[in-house]
Amino acid sequence: MLGRLSLMLLLHDTLSLPLAPSRLARRQIVAGAAAATIAVPSCRRAEAVAAPPGFEPPRVEGIGGGFDMLSDKPMADVDVLYPPSLNGTWVCERKVASIEGDAGQAQGAWKLLGGTGDLQRGEKYYVRYVDLRRTSDAITGLDGRKYYGDVFDRGFEMQSRMGGATVRWDALSPNTLSYERSSGGLGAAAELKVMQRTTEPPSEKGWGSNELIRVTTTSSAFGSNFDITYAVRIQRRWRRATTEEGDRVVEGLEIVKTYRVLDGIAGIEMPTSTLKSTIRLTRPYPTKPKTTGYGLGPNGEIISSG
Repeated sequence: MLGRLSLMLLLHDTLSLPLAPSRLARRQIVAGAAAATIAVPSCRRAEAVAAPPGFEPPRVEGIGGGFDMLSDKPMADVDVLYPPSLNGTWVCERKVASIEGDAGQAQGAWKLLGGTGDLQRGEKYYVRYVDLRRTSDAITGLDGRKYYGDVFDRGFEMQSRMGGATVRWDALSPNTLSYERSSGGLGAAAELKVMQRTTEPPSEKGWGSNELIRVTTTSSAFGSNFDITYAVRIQRRWRRATTEEGDRVVEGLEIVKTYRVLDGIAGIEMPTSTLKSTIRLTRPYPTKPKTTGYGLGPNGEIISSG
């Protein structure tokens, strides 16, 4: 018992003794470093509030399915790739299958994307696919070999579809297209910019693409003109087929969705309209090879066919 009491008194005396100068200096240094460490987070928070130019936080973080249609974030100039067998010109026949939601917005998007005439009666025009011979356009064919994939000539389609327009588009910078219809007037000119793209490479089951496009056009009110921004998503799915006569064709399903845009933010989680169309591509010439055969005529003579 006495031993424990003596030990406690010894510890009390030791803790009560004044610190030596060297030990006091070390404790002051440690305390100062701790204070500096505690102050750092508040300084960093202040810097985050006033971020330098170019380091501002994005307007949308994807919460709720919002997408910033005014973003200038660059996107890779890698277009949708198609099988090389599509190279050249085709006749495109487009027919509406269904319209859901706001029919007026579906009609407006169809026209801004190049539609002409009566939406319900369908369209027929020429399209073409081109081979740029870029190493980045390599795709694997059904035979397992590497080929140059084709890209869709968006400028050619827009000119053919609208039947008279000035179109600006570069196959090497495919994400932006602008046009001016020869008819003129408000809404006759627009810029289409791909903001987001995903693709499904060609396979024996087909191929497809999904693109979110910003459409900018000009309107007027109270005697002044101003730009209007629309958000349109275009989803396409393609497959090879043949006609009853054996000619090669390409069949596709296209889904065009529109979204509400407020202050440049598109609510892409909920479309305001959905337009579904079937697309059929046929060559402007027969693709079935001619065959030559022999048979008997009405009088028993041998005749050739094909």
